[in-house]
Amino acid sequence: MFDLVDLSRPLETSMPHARTIPAASFTQVRSWDEHHMRAMRLDMPTHIGTHLDAPSHFVEDGGTIEDVPLSTLIGPAYCVQVLRDGPRPVTAADLTSALSAAGVELTAGDALLIHTGWDERYHTQDYVDKHAYLSVDGAQWCAEQGLRLVGFDTITPEYPMGLRPPNFHHEVHGALLGAGTLIVENLVLGGVADQWMTLFVGALLVRGGDGAPARVLAIKHGAAREPSTKVSNGQ
Repeated sequence: MFDLVDLSRPLETSMPHARTIPAASFTQVRSWDEHHMRAMRLDMPTHIGTHLDAPSHFVEDGGTIEDVPLSTLIGPAYCVQVLRDGPRPVTAADLTSALSAAGVELTAGDALLIHTGWDERYHTQDYVDKHAYLSVDGAQWCAEQGLRLVGFDTITPEYPMGLRPPNFHHEVHGALLGAGTLIVENLVLGGVADQWMTLFVGALLVRGGDGAPARVLAIKHGAAREPSTKVSNGQ
C-alpha cells in the first residue's frame, strides 16, 4: 500500500483569482429533469485554481503546455516548510537553511514544493493581497539547482498583488520560467510538509496554452527520497 494524497483545489466558482483575470463560471447545460443526462460548461482562465504555468506565460518565445516534457510532470519532489505569517519573503537563505536542517540534498530534475502555511487562508482576501512570496534570489537559487518545477501554497510566488507598485515586473516568474523551471500554484501542502514524495502533475493538454488547470497528486515517502514500496499498474 502507499499513501496517496491530493494536493489540488477543487474547481469551483469561489476560487480566488488575480484582478487581471476573470472569475470562473460554471453552467449546467444539460439537466436530469429536462434531458435525462447531466453536462456542465466550464468557463475559466488558465491561471486559476491549482494550475501549471508554462514558460510562455512570461517568456516571449517560451514553450507552451504541449511542449512540456512528460518527465517534468512526474518524479521526485520534496516539500520544504518555511512558515510565513504575513507578506514576508522566502529567500534563498531560508530555503538552504530549511533543507540543510532536514538533511535534504536536492539534485537536478527534482521538484521543490514550498509550504508557507498560506494554504489555510485560501478563501480569504489576504490570500490574494497579502500572502507570503518567493524572493527573486530564492527563484534564482531554484533555477540554479536545475529543478524541474517549483510549487507553492499561494496564489502566486510573486510579491503580493495588493502591495505591488505601478509597473510591477514579474521577476520571480521570469527567473523560474526563463530557466525552464515550471511553476505550480494554489497547492494544498500542509499534509506533505518536510516530506519526500513522488509527484504527479496532471495538467490539461491545452494546445498553445500558457498554463493549464491541474490535478496534482503525491505518493508520500516521508523522510526517504525513494519509495519503500513499488507501485504497480492498477493500484
